[in-house]
Amino acid sequence: MKILDHIAQEIAEKTTAILGYPISITDKEGYIIGSTDRSRLGIFHRPSLEVLHKNSMVNCEMEEENKILPGVSVPLMFNNKAIGVLGIVGEPAEVETYVQLVKSQVEMMCQEAFRKEMLDLESKMIEVFVQQMILESRDNPERILQFARTLGYNLDLYRACILIDVNVPSMDLLDQKSSEEQYDKFSLSFFQREVLDYLSLIFRESKDDIISAVSMERFIVIKSMKTERESGIFVSGLESKWNKLNKFLQSKYQMSAWISIGNTKKGVDGIAESYRNAAKAMAVGKGTVRDANIIHYNDWLITLELLPKELSPDLQKKLMTIIQPLIEQDNYDVLSSTFLTYCKYSMNLSETARNMYIHRNTIIYRLEKISECTGLVTSNFEHCLLLYMAIRYYGKK
Repeated sequence: MKILDHIAQEIAEKTTAILGYPISITDKEGYIIGSTDRSRLGIFHRPSLEVLHKNSMVNCEMEEENKILPGVSVPLMFNNKAIGVLGIVGEPAEVETYVQLVKSQVEMMCQEAFRKEMLDLESKMIEVFVQQMILESRDNPERILQFARTLGYNLDLYRACILIDVNVPSMDLLDQKSSEEQYDKFSLSFFQREVLDYLSLIFRESKDDIISAVSMERFIVIKSMKTERESGIFVSGLESKWNKLNKFLQSKYQMSAWISIGNTKKGVDGIAESYRNAAKAMAVGKGTVRDANIIHYNDWLITLELLPKELSPDLQKKLMTIIQPLIEQDNYDVLSSTFLTYCKYSMNLSETARNMYIHRNTIIYRLEKISECTGLVTSNFEHCLLLYMAIRYYGKK
């Protein structure tokens, strides 16, 4: 069993540190794969074959010529099959007391290692499945549906994609912190496993909920829902889940997270669309929606931020034509920020002046300068709408 090969040396060293007696572990062919004395690794241990043949404990006597040490050897079992042999070096009468206890512990460690390997394999399968759904749904939808059936997921349900972005430090920063106690055991695979386990704990409410890593710092929950209306109920309880997640991340890794939610859709194409929209919301929400840690694609503020990016190329060119004379002004930043504030306060000159802490006449002067450059009337709502979109589009380029 390959799992034993992977953990045998670690078991030997840790067990010796606790027990005080040297340990050796051999594979099914009788070769030592784990030993307190590393120089014995790879040596053929003839008594191990006798142990496997008898499927019972064997006392070993010292044989210098064959590099056999005195002690006791017992078979290691996994799913009722012998996978190797555990040996404790010492006087048989002394070490025989401990051998069954150590055997049970080693077998438990093999079971746990196997369980983790299966979980990792399942996670990788789900990760591949999710990548196909969100990035390749149009290429071969039938293959994705078959994959879903294999994993036991029903894709005909309503679903919403929830993205979780964790502010993972850069690899350079991790290298700098590797000597600190909290980063001594930090590994990206372990970190991902822990985050996935915690996300499952707080988000999984149905066997059809799909939870996976997308990248090192991004995770996804593809939430299943019986009806489209159910998404509103889920969103209302999302802040509580975000609080729990951030407490976990802060206490374990001194990190925090943002959450974005796509729209609720059905089918493979619907999941891909929900993911794209959640990703768009995350991209604009992080930098523009103040104090927002939960970003919803359907939020009108997010729609407003996305709108300039969603315009057709022809409209984008027209907007640039409108704004170009204004861009060429040396004080463009001042003029554009004044205009955006003017729009924010419902085209009210007095409110704009009060919130910018400048005189009302200064606002009027700047708006007149904008009108002079663009030919648009800043007291006209339709003209302001065009100019607003032009400035926002230019700022997003």
